[in-house]
Amino acid sequence: MSIMNDVPKSMNTVDEGKAKPVVIKFSSKLKPAQTNVVLPTFDEFAINKPRKIPNSPIQQALHVINSYFFPPDKLPEGSLSKWLDKISRSTIDVKRIAIIGIHGWYPGGLLRSLFVHSQRDVSKKFCDMMTKAVLRYLSQHNINLPSDAITCIPLASEGTIESRVKLLHEDLMHNKTWCEALSLADVVFVVTHSQGTPVSTIFLSRLINEHLVDPRRQRICMLAMAGISHGPFPYMLKNFIVSYYIRASDTSKDLFEFMNPESMVAKKYYDAIKVVIKSGVKIVYVASLDDQVVPLYSGLFTGLSHPSIMRAIYIDGPLYQENDFLTNLIVFCIRLRNAGILDHGLIVQLSDVIAGSIIGEGHSLLCIEIDVYALAVRYLFETAPLERHEIKIDKFQAQHKKNPFYLPWALRRIVEDRIVTGNRSFMHEINILRKQYKEWEPTTKVMKELKFRLEPFKDAILERARL
Repeated sequence: MSIMNDVPKSMNTVDEGKAKPVVIKFSSKLKPAQTNVVLPTFDEFAINKPRKIPNSPIQQALHVINSYFFPPDKLPEGSLSKWLDKISRSTIDVKRIAIIGIHGWYPGGLLRSLFVHSQRDVSKKFCDMMTKAVLRYLSQHNINLPSDAITCIPLASEGTIESRVKLLHEDLMHNKTWCEALSLADVVFVVTHSQGTPVSTIFLSRLINEHLVDPRRQRICMLAMAGISHGPFPYMLKNFIVSYYIRASDTSKDLFEFMNPESMVAKKYYDAIKVVIKSGVKIVYVASLDDQVVPLYSGLFTGLSHPSIMRAIYIDGPLYQENDFLTNLIVFCIRLRNAGILDHGLIVQLSDVIAGSIIGEGHSLLCIEIDVYALAVRYLFETAPLERHEIKIDKFQAQHKKNPFYLPWALRRIVEDRIVTGNRSFMHEINILRKQYKEWEPTTKVMKELKFRLEPFKDAILERARL
């Protein structure tokens, strides 16, 4: 079962229910591109960099007027562009880098035999991939580090969220070399996957509280791949094998408790994320387009808002179509979130539609895509710290069945959002999406129904946004 695969079967070595999920199928007229993609790109993120949206109506009105006459097509001087001008100097200043790898969920008992790799093997793979991305980035800027400048710290543990954090801490403290490397590092990366996301967040908050890492003098970034921040797909509770294992395992129950923001484990996670962000740590959440375990809204942690967060989606090459309406609509929503603009719940409404096959590998394939890691590297080195902003966490409650009528209203709220309509770049993108919608020819029943529900987008909703 794919919920138990932390890495795809193709990763041979460390070095190298009832409600059925839908397999994505695209129009036969579109020629597939086999190259994997991670969107939005960092350059797109830099153009529409995060900002704090004013709260008062007067401030919002002034912001809209200013955005209309002075659209953010160019980076404002003195902010991100100034930071980018210092990129060479900042990377040269790096002398030591520590990379912590933390694997995702592992079962106990007989199900352990289904795993090809050990926990530490997976954590080491994450470290190796991030090392490769860092070295490639430094090489592009003509910077060379000694062979011992990067220390990999592949940690391993199993059990519930709480027990895993405790065991990870013990694993780290028992290795003096790792502790020393972590203390001396100028840059620290934490790389994690799936259940490892809340585990790593709580673990990192503990390291900060115990002064084992210091964001005031160290640049720290956490890359969370397919994180289970809002829990797995609710329909998985109806799967016979999953439901049986949940009843027999506390480690599995933890995963589904994230669906409830009032659960004890979710509250601990939210408290930890506040500590991590307030300290100045940067976070990159990358979801997978056809994830069969974690819904899009969970992988992107849509309930969390702060300028220090960057979001992206990994799309497997055979699934990617450059002009596909649904794919570009999802990327557009992520781009809005990266700019500090609400997606009005559209990501949540689209999550079930793009669920991967329960026997697929969408949940794990992003872990072996180098561009996923490269995104976190650029984000750390090429953006200024933005910790002096309010952290907002919406108490998102995952639902087993969503009201289908919310979808068109969510899209309408986006295209009528004054922040969006006041931005020429976003309005240009909406017009492109409208054209792609008209050309969209879905083949499955679910996708045809989706197009029908979004039909107002092609005329009435967008026309009203122009008024």
